[in-house]
Amino acid sequence: MLSLVLLLLISSLTFIISSIFLKSYITLAIEDTYFISIICSINILFGIYYLGEVINLGKVFKLENKYIKRFGKRIGFVTFLYLIPFILFCTLFFRKLGILETFLILFIFIIESLLIGVILKEVYDLVFQEEAQRDFSIEENRKKYFQKEERPL
Repeated sequence: MLSLVLLLLISSLTFIISSIFLKSYITLAIEDTYFISIICSINILFGIYYLGEVINLGKVFKLENKYIKRFGKRIGFVTFLYLIPFILFCTLFFRKLGILETFLILFIFIIESLLIGVILKEVYDLVFQEEAQRDFSIEENRKKYFQKEERPL
């Protein structure tokens, strides 16, 4: 999730910069430039939120299971809010843009799709699974990620 968020931040920032500074070279309309800037700014804001959640993930998984379930609900709700800008971003495919812009749109679309898929899968695992299965997988993840490995001398 961390790598997808970082890719989303970098590619959205690149798309904003290229649409603003290369506007005369790639013949973008002013409306397209504003739309791209707004949508990519929203992507950056959600990316910063997800980055904060990834950073706090270690602290959350050290807590009780009810807090992990709250974390899953919170990130799931934000992801469903993120679907609105994602759909608006998909409308860029229907505009008459150049090859460079279309490539960047496709790249960001793939990253966003993967990010939404990963997050919704984790939300399903944390919120909608049976209680016993969820507790087992949480304990397994705690052992895997938070216990230090013993190194032989």
